[in-house]
Amino acid sequence: MRDDQKVTARIMVVDDEPQNVRYVTDVLQWAGYETVEGLTDPVEAVNRFGDFQPDLVILDLLMPVMNGFEVMDAMRESVPDDVYLPFLILTSDITSESRRRALSGGARDFLTKPMSPTEVRLRVDNLLQTRLLYLECARQANLLAEDGGPVGGDLSAEDPTLELLERWAASIDGVLPGGEGRSKRISWLSGRIAEALELPEDLVQRVRAVALLCDLGSRAVTGLSENGQRAVHTDPAAGARILAGTRLATLEVARRMLVALESHWDGNGDGGGAGGESIPIEARIVAVAIAFDDLESSGSSAAAALAAIEPLRGTRFDPAVVTALIQAQAVNA
Repeated sequence: MRDDQKVTARIMVVDDEPQNVRYVTDVLQWAGYETVEGLTDPVEAVNRFGDFQPDLVILDLLMPVMNGFEVMDAMRESVPDDVYLPFLILTSDITSESRRRALSGGARDFLTKPMSPTEVRLRVDNLLQTRLLYLECARQANLLAEDGGPVGGDLSAEDPTLELLERWAASIDGVLPGGEGRSKRISWLSGRIAEALELPEDLVQRVRAVALLCDLGSRAVTGLSENGQRAVHTDPAAGARILAGTRLATLEVARRMLVALESHWDGNGDGGGAGGESIPIEARIVAVAIAFDDLESSGSSAAAALAAIEPLRGTRFDPAVVTALIQAQAVNA
């Protein structure tokens, strides 16, 4: 986060324990965040929310009168579905069910008590970076609309939207365990698959662009699991909600990709019954690229990753896309 961004960012800290509020507030102000409001009364926090208009809410779950779940629900009532407002949850000993409930209610990350200053700063920086990039994308769309400029069309290397996507993707990678470089790897591989499918160049570029947001909506859970795997709550539907209402054509394609990302070729996935060619080509390609990257990142060789994906041809994955993956990897070998 740049210093000027820290000055303008607005953070609300809500915890019924005054020492926790003081600690988090002091850490953030020492880090350069100037507009931090700490509250120990959850009812007062809900009433203050509309006037303060925070960019980030840091919230304890276990509070009297109103618990953190109720506070999130009340605050989100006044936030449009297409607005990205992150909640960072303070926890001590939270159950898996509470984590799932918090994630479905709008939580974007967790801080476990006792908290180290470094962890507080890093998680706040990453969530606010994503928030600011979302606002920048929305601003860019509004400017294009006001100027009468195109919100669709081909995506070129000079398109400012591409830079925004790359920055947004980097910020998402930063909050996910094992995420460093992941969005770029999946974007690159998705482009190679699209080329192997002999898609038009403008579509290849679009696939590369929207693949950058493949993890939008995903959440870190507890860091790396015992076997070293990424501990991530994957929720493409949440990413799609972030992009809802966009007037930028590339982001609308990314939204449709996220909606369909868990669809299976045979119609048995979690994509609302979509199957076959009714699944957008971007989603069919990116789903295969994600599966391959997940396998390689967990220690599988390229050959082993291909061997694991091959049996899913025609069930989970588009057969043509699996063939294109094999061709792309053969060229790479």
